[in-house]
Amino acid sequence: MKNTSYLLNFLLPLVLISCGQYDRKNTKAMLQADGAIIEFQLDDQTPNVSMGMDYYSGLLFNINWAYNQLQIYDFASRKLIKNLNFEVEGDQGVGELFGFHVYNLDSIFLFSQMDPFIYLTDTSGFVRQKIRYQIPDGYSSAFVHPGYFLSPPELRSGELIVKTHFAGNYREVENATLKQMHMVYAINLSTGETRFLSHTYPEDYLANGLKHFEPSIARSKNKIVYSFFGDHRLFYAGSYDEKLSSMETASAFLDKNLKLFPLDGGRFETQQYLQASSRYESLVYDSYREVFYRFAYPTLEVSEENDVLRLRTAPGPFVIMVLDNDLNILGESYFEKGSYLPSNFFINEEGLFISLNHPDNPENSEEYFRFQKFSLEFLDN
Repeated sequence: MKNTSYLLNFLLPLVLISCGQYDRKNTKAMLQADGAIIEFQLDDQTPNVSMGMDYYSGLLFNINWAYNQLQIYDFASRKLIKNLNFEVEGDQGVGELFGFHVYNLDSIFLFSQMDPFIYLTDTSGFVRQKIRYQIPDGYSSAFVHPGYFLSPPELRSGELIVKTHFAGNYREVENATLKQMHMVYAINLSTGETRFLSHTYPEDYLANGLKHFEPSIARSKNKIVYSFFGDHRLFYAGSYDEKLSSMETASAFLDKNLKLFPLDGGRFETQQYLQASSRYESLVYDSYREVFYRFAYPTLEVSEENDVLRLRTAPGPFVIMVLDNDLNILGESYFEKGSYLPSNFFINEEGLFISLNHPDNPENSEEYFRFQKFSLEFLDN
């Protein structure tokens, strides 16, 4: 089955919003800019907007699709220290590089978008192992994208647990079908065999009509948590063998009733729904501070198609929710439009770093990755 037949293998833009009033009397924690701005100088072939980045052990990794390349920056010196250039074909070929996962500096997993292969490398860039795995019938290959509805793989007992998409016509999916579909499967790294895990889509996600159903997956020490585009709730379990439970975690900035997919609409209505309606995007876990960050986008009134399309590269304001390990909302931080690029961020020991390379930001630079550092501040109520 060709890759184009899989649901959601297109990339939805990261963008927008309009603000509402927010009662902070119950706020316990906020993300506060502490004045620290850091820069990483770029070479001539690296765009200042990343298609995906990750931090590990003092190093910032950046994927450069155009050159089939994984870059490594030293956080302390702010310098590019290695360009790992990968061949598409041959003994050292990895196909067209799509995603990556840094398990440790000796085990870096590489993924293409379509091929049933996992490639294992390290900071030398030498491909040490090529693992062919069996894609389950009716599902996609491992969907590992480091910048879109973040859902990093998890290595557990010789298996790599990955997100997947299922095949079918998106507009024709009904609730009875969706609730039976798996969101993840496990790949045995020794044999290439795959097996489904118990987590399927929520039983009532499409009960009231079609919604975009892309999940983002985050894991803490004792929870696996799923966040969806069109649902205020978070879904969680203590293991992949347990049934998912849910918890109401609505952002105060989003519409109470989230919109449905416009089945009778044309291109503009579809794009307006995907890019300018209240919705959730990535859910990530900050292991240093033991909190979750949930990126949310309130409704933005857009009447022109060009304005909607521009949101792909010039997003408006956004919200980052902070939740504790029990998924209680500690607070929400609202970010004005035109300053930050929410698709480009990373987390390390010092805090949360969000890109300043928004096209409308006068401090945007073509020559640097520029980030504002945010600290998590606990407030006295």
